[in-house]
Amino acid sequence: MNKIGVILIIFILAGMGYTAYSFFFNNSSENITTVNRINGEEPINLENYIGQKKTILQFVAVPCECCSYSMPFIQEFIASQSDIEVITIVFFGKEREILDKFENEYKATHLWGVDPKRDLANYYNVSVSPTYVFFDEKGNELGTHPYIIATSEELGQRYEEAYESYHHESGPDNQ
Repeated sequence: MNKIGVILIIFILAGMGYTAYSFFFNNSSENITTVNRINGEEPINLENYIGQKKTILQFVAVPCECCSYSMPFIQEFIASQSDIEVITIVFFGKEREILDKFENEYKATHLWGVDPKRDLANYYNVSVSPTYVFFDEKGNELGTHPYIIATSEELGQRYEEAYESYHHESGPDNQ
């Protein structure tokens, strides 16, 4: 096995260990309604979105190459429609790197914040990045999509599939 392979295995095992530790030993207060901002803006109150309009929570880590790859498509999706709110939540990363990514590299114009204690990530059982959690306008959790989304059209399609599946399976009362 070469050095790169060994380093990759160590990195993967460390990530799995951190995720397991955070999931089983997280003694935080489990605040799942507020997402803190590190760019000087007011915290995001998720109750203003979930249950008020269609919402996607995008969970990412910094650094994460798949997350970086997806961000232009997220920005394109947000710019192309106004029916679905997308909120990005960073559940792993160093503050300086997060700010640099979102303000300089991504030039993010949408809502984003941090979840350093992983309260939200643990609540929604997010263990990989990126992961997308979909909600309808009534606040029903429609499902999740872990891993990369490669285009803005795919994000819209994944949301619509989750929406249709949830409302088809739950009957006319939830439509």
